[in-house]
Amino acid sequence: MIGELLVLYNTLFNYFLLKFAQEITGLYVKRSRLLLSAFCSGLIAAILHHSYFGALLSFVVLIGFAFSFRIQSLLRQGTVLLISTFFLGGVLTSLLPFLLARSGITFFILCTSIAFLSLTAIHSKWRSIMQTKIQSSFVVDCELLLFEQSFSLRGFIDTGNECIEPMSGKPVHFLSYNAVAKTLPEDFHKALLEWDEKNPYQLTMFPAYVYPKIRVLTLSTVQQERSTVLAFRFDQLKISGTTNKEIVEQYVVFTKNDAKYPQDAQIILHVLAL
Repeated sequence: MIGELLVLYNTLFNYFLLKFAQEITGLYVKRSRLLLSAFCSGLIAAILHHSYFGALLSFVVLIGFAFSFRIQSLLRQGTVLLISTFFLGGVLTSLLPFLLARSGITFFILCTSIAFLSLTAIHSKWRSIMQTKIQSSFVVDCELLLFEQSFSLRGFIDTGNECIEPMSGKPVHFLSYNAVAKTLPEDFHKALLEWDEKNPYQLTMFPAYVYPKIRVLTLSTVQQERSTVLAFRFDQLKISGTTNKEIVEQYVVFTKNDAKYPQDAQIILHVLAL
């Protein structure tokens, strides 16, 4: 019975480690193959648990069966697997006095839970770091000329922003109201606050120099919520960073909620800014 439990423990931990290595390295492998590899490795480890050769053979079988015995896999996935094994072993060893005081079933549940939660937390943190790294390549410096005023802004090129002004087909960008509120012309600032979304085509509050540049747009969010907004045609937008270009006579929409702007951006640029 002890031998069967040892195989079960080893199989579960091996599967967690293989799944973690697969997710980190981005290599697709069928779940059934991962389970077979985890079981074979766990069986060898249970039979030869007093032997260094058994530990080495178990590791090679674990990597080889899961990732086709390729040298590249032994180096790439094997490195991730080795590091995660040492990490997980260290965590469980540090908690061993607490775990050994529990009954067999509780010991099993706690160990598997700690393994799963620890590897999940590392994977989540790794994804967050990679996302931040990828996003940083889309950060640009911008110089926006709007209503004969120049604004220096931190921009983010959003590949998901495909919004266009329907009549002209020109791209629409999203500008943080908070980033420019203090320097907007006073008459425009006041008119913008007076505008009522429920009566969007009532635009007489805007000054004469702004009126020809206004467009009323209806936007849909990813939650399928629709809202009516005002878009304003700017004179020029200079972009520097990963791309250097000059854009003229496109549109910006002011947004009050910029808390979700990535990378502390002040303006979300259309995908065509790439």
